[in-house]
Amino acid sequence: MTSRLRAAAGLALILWVGWFAGPADAGDLKDTIKNLYGPQGILLQPTPLPFFTQESRFQASSLQGLDQLNDQLTSAIGVPSFNSSVTGFTFDIERGIPVQTTESLGPLLAERATTIGARKLDVTFTYTRVNFTKLQGKDLKDLELVFLRDDANGNGIRDTAGPFRFESDVIRAKLSVDLTEDIFALIVTYGLTSEWDVGFVLPVTHIRLFAKSHAAIFDQFGNPGGTRIGDLPVHQFGPDSTQPDASGGGDETGLGDIILRTKYNFLRNYDGLIPDLAFLVEVKLPTGDEDRLLGTGGTNVAGLFIASKTYGRWFTPHVNFGYEIDTKDTRENSLRFAFGFDARLLPELTLGADVIGRYKPDGTGTGDHVVDLSLGVKWNPINSLILRANVQIPLDKNSGLRADFIPTVGIEYLF
Repeated sequence: MTSRLRAAAGLALILWVGWFAGPADAGDLKDTIKNLYGPQGILLQPTPLPFFTQESRFQASSLQGLDQLNDQLTSAIGVPSFNSSVTGFTFDIERGIPVQTTESLGPLLAERATTIGARKLDVTFTYTRVNFTKLQGKDLKDLELVFLRDDANGNGIRDTAGPFRFESDVIRAKLSVDLTEDIFALIVTYGLTSEWDVGFVLPVTHIRLFAKSHAAIFDQFGNPGGTRIGDLPVHQFGPDSTQPDASGGGDETGLGDIILRTKYNFLRNYDGLIPDLAFLVEVKLPTGDEDRLLGTGGTNVAGLFIASKTYGRWFTPHVNFGYEIDTKDTRENSLRFAFGFDARLLPELTLGADVIGRYKPDGTGTGDHVVDLSLGVKWNPINSLILRANVQIPLDKNSGLRADFIPTVGIEYLF
């Protein structure tokens, strides 16, 4: 690569980060759900004498419930799968130019064992749209939290009869959450040697989170308004209480968590059925602002073993398997896997299909096992340019924070 191209690539990187990074002192989006009813939770209308006040009886439960949902939602916003570092070209040393391989143009999200070649630079820009629709199988537009009253007489149970039957009143909060993520990624891979690649993924994220809630009081039989003593409700909203309708949220744009990559292809072109083999190491840095939901707030280190083999110069199955360590929360440590193929349909067109998944052996219960199907194509219209498009389809929508599908488009060029 010439010095002019290096300078151009460096300038593009500086402009990319500077344009999208955004202000460092932007507001806190992470606690949107937690703070829907304010930092004190739900406080009811004070009860006039001679009744005992009931205003704070649901405070602890509402604070706990909103905080749990907030953590469940925000902790599930992770880093999506980015494209493979495999290009569809080799380098013709005699002519000094990149040429199209006689094999396929490579996979889209999984990895093949082969590398891009010594002193070659592959630059890719991608755009991914994630419209989250479900959390643990529940529709984000139709979530419900139930807040319980504290114990009035100290007997350790919620009475359903007698003078303390109002202990069985509950507050039901109906929530609707709108959560979307747009990810613009610059992905660079450089061949240090013919067997060793290094690179990085620099994502810029725009995230939008809005939530609204309506709370209502019910008695143990599901009747609205809760228990009444005489003509007076024991628990009620009013002008001096938290209001039953609440909303909050916003959107943020900025630098996400940068990923550093290196891959070493230690076995290639061996005779027989023995596949090409490689090892990939990824390090995710906490460069995205966690409070603005632009990053996860921790450093992750992953190692992946890669095996692939091309048959008939057009069909290449591949397998990726490894382990990722989350240094912030070991419960988020996960086994990662991918298996699939890329196939050359035409000299300029490649089809790719993969099953991609993560499994957390000691997870928190939210998104402990997620599996996606990835389908996509690569098209080489001219020279060293590749256009790419793929879609991820969740195969288990009841696990974690999920979208109905995740489309990605991109453009790639080999220098």
